Amino acid sequence: MALVQLLGPVQYRATGDNAVELGQTKQRCVFAMLAVDANEVVMPDELISRAWGADPPKSARNMIHSYISRLRGALEAVDDGHGAVLRRRHGGYVLEAEPDTIDLHRFRRTVATARAAGTDPRTAARLFREALGSWRGRPLGGVSGEWATRTRWLLEREHLSALVECHEGELRLGGSAGLLDELHSLADLYPDNELVIRNLMTGLHRAGRRTEAVEAYESLRRRLADQLGVDPAQQTKALRATILRADPDLTAAGPRTGAAPSVPRQLPRGIRCVGREQELAMLDGSVTAADGRPVTRVILGPPGIGKTALAVQWAHRVAHRFPDGQIFVALHGSSTGPARHGCAHVPGRTPDPRHGPADPARGTRATVPTRDRAPSGDDVLRYVLRSLGVVVPPGEADPVAFGQEALKDLRVLIVLDDLASPEQLEVLRPGPSAGALLVTARDSGRLPRLAALRTVGLRELSVQQARRMLAGILGERRVEAEPAEVSRIIDLCGRSPRALSAAAEQALVRPWLPLADLAAAMAGRTG
Repeated sequence: MALVQLLGPVQYRATGDNAVELGQTKQRCVFAMLAVDANEVVMPDELISRAWGADPPKSARNMIHSYISRLRGALEAVDDGHGAVLRRRHGGYVLEAEPDTIDLHRFRRTVATARAAGTDPRTAARLFREALGSWRGRPLGGVSGEWATRTRWLLEREHLSALVECHEGELRLGGSAGLLDELHSLADLYPDNELVIRNLMTGLHRAGRRTEAVEAYESLRRRLADQLGVDPAQQTKALRATILRADPDLTAAGPRTGAAPSVPRQLPRGIRCVGREQELAMLDGSVTAADGRPVTRVILGPPGIGKTALAVQWAHRVAHRFPDGQIFVALHGSSTGPARHGCAHVPGRTPDPRHGPADPARGTRATVPTRDRAPSGDDVLRYVLRSLGVVVPPGEADPVAFGQEALKDLRVLIVLDDLASPEQLEVLRPGPSAGALLVTARDSGRLPRLAALRTVGLRELSVQQARRMLAGILGERRVEAEPAEVSRIIDLCGRSPRALSAAAEQALVRPWLPLADLAAAMAGRTG
C-alpha cells in the first residue's frame, strides 16, 4: 500500500516501500499542500499564495503547472494507478488518496476515535498511543516557507494536545513512574502550558515526590506572573491544594474525572475568508485593555458581510491561547433562522445554543429553553457554564455572580455570534481574567456602551477581493473567460460575501451555464 508521509520528512512511499522522487523544495512543498488537503480541490491561486506569499514571481502560475505535471508523472509511474492520483477538477487540483494512506489524516482519525472512547479509558489511551506513533519527527520536513512554518506550528499543537490527553488518560489508569521522563521532557519544552504542568504535578505526586510537584506549580506561577501578569488557572490551583492535603483519591487513581470543568471545543470548522487580512490583524492587536485585562472584541456589520466567518477564522487562529476551551454560542439576533456564514464554502451548520455540547458527566446535551424567544442573558450564562461541565446550584441567589466566579480564572474563548441583546453579553462581563469574549452583531445599538469594547467594522469587499472570491470557487479559467460578466455579477451582488457566494454556487452546479446568462437572470430578479 502506498503511503504519504507528512509527520516527519515529506515522502511518498509506493508499494514495496520505494520512495518516490518528489523533486526540488518548491515542488515538494506543492505536494505537501495537496496532501494536507487531500481529496479537496486546491485552486492555483491558493497554491501560489502558499508557495510564495504576497509577492509571487510573474512566472508563478506556469511554475505551478510545471510542478503539478511533474508530480503527476511521478505518481503515475508507480503503483499502476492504485496509489495517490493527482487530478485537475473545477479549475483546481486535488490529490486523491485513501485517507488512511496519509499519516496526518490517519493520525487525526485515530485521535478522534480515542476522544470518542472517553468512557473506556484503556481503549482511549491505546488509541492515543497508536496515533502518536505516526509521528517520525518534525512535520513537513524538507519543506520551507511561510505556509510550511505556519502549518508545522499548527500540526505540532495537534500533537501536543493528543499527547497531553494521552498522559491524562494513562495517569487515570494508574501510570506515573513510567511516565515521569516523558512528562519532564514535555514540561521542559512547554514550561508555560498548564495542562502539561498539571500532568507533571500529578505524576510526581503519585510517585511519592510531593515536594517536587509543588515546586513545579511554583515555577509555573512565577513564569506566568513575570511574563503575563496572571495567576495559574483555577484547576491548577485546585490540584496544588489537593496535593498539599495529600488527597488519597489523587494518590490512588490520578485526577478525579469530575474535579475540573470539561474542555469544550465548539468552534465550527474553519472558513478561509477573502480580503479580511486587515481586520484579522486588528483583532490580533486587541489583546489587553489599559488595566491589563482582556478586552471584549466586537465585529459589527450588516447581514451577509461575513461577521461569523471572520469570527470563526480568528477564533481558530488563536485557539491555542485558550487551553481551557472554546465555546461558540449562536444567538440568531438578526433573524429567526440559523445564522449564515457570509463566506464561500460553508462547511456546516453553526452550533445552536438550544442544542449544546455533550455533557461528559451525564451523556446528555446542554439545553437552553428558548424555542419561542431569543436566549436571555441567564440562558447564555447557563449554556456557557454547562459547556464547561459546571451547573448553577438550584436556588442560587445570584447566578451571574456564581457564573463569573466560575469563569474568572479560566483561559477560555467565548464567541457570542449575532448578539440579540446587551444582556446576553453583560452576564459574561468582565469575562474570564485569562480568556476572551468575541461578539458579532449587526449594529452597535445591540451592545452596551462601554469604553472597553474594541470594535472591528466590516464593509463590502473591494472589486479585486470579490473577483478573488469568485475565482476561488469557480476557478480562474472560468472567471478570466468572461471578465465583463464577472464585473457585472460583482456589481449585482453589491460586493457582499453572502450574495457572491450564492451566485457562485449557482454557477458551480451548472458548469455549462455562461456567466452572462447568470448575470442576466440576476439582473431580472433585481429589476
